[in-house]
Amino acid sequence: MAESAPKPQKITKQIFGESYTIVGETSAEYIAEVANFVEERLYELGRSLPNASKTKLAVLCALNLADEMFQMKEKATASNLNPEIEERTKKIISLLEEGIIGDHF
Repeated sequence: MAESAPKPQKITKQIFGESYTIVGETSAEYIAEVANFVEERLYELGRSLPNASKTKLAVLCALNLADEMFQMKEKATASNLNPEIEERTKKIISLLEEGIIGDHF
């Protein structure tokens, strides 16, 4: 029997003074947590830029979150290289311990 797709969850949430209906395939609690995170970031920007419009704050918030996502992707890519570097380092250490490379670097 084929698995059915998760039932979409729908919540209504106030974000930065506006009401939004949000639909997602995760739990309602998770959707609310994400919405709360975005709202916190909007208020944080609003405190830094008290005269900015809601639209400007929303765009700046989106840019900040996108920047964080890109940085996380870069770190994830870099960490994928670490096991290879670690394995090579172990091989070099092993060779040094066995004396194959020699007494001098």
